[in-house]
Amino acid sequence: MRLRKQRPLLPVPCSCLYQCEQCGTQEQIPKDVIAYFDAVDPGEPDRPATFQCTCCPGIMYPEQYLRAKRVTP
Repeated sequence: MRLRKQRPLLPVPCSCLYQCEQCGTQEQIPKDVIAYFDAVDPGEPDRPATFQCTCCPGIMYPEQYLRAKRVTP
């Protein structure tokens, strides 16, 4: 019986891409920072963690969340 080769594990992204809803600035935010803010202030359970944009007074959301929000009527 031959041994099967183990497939390499897929790399787990260690950061999330956030985008500002006003100016469109994108920033990679580490997952440990997001987990820290979720622990400190859980906020609303059905909404993702948000951050203030460094370029304007807008709010930064995860990129997938903004795309999904634009698609829904």
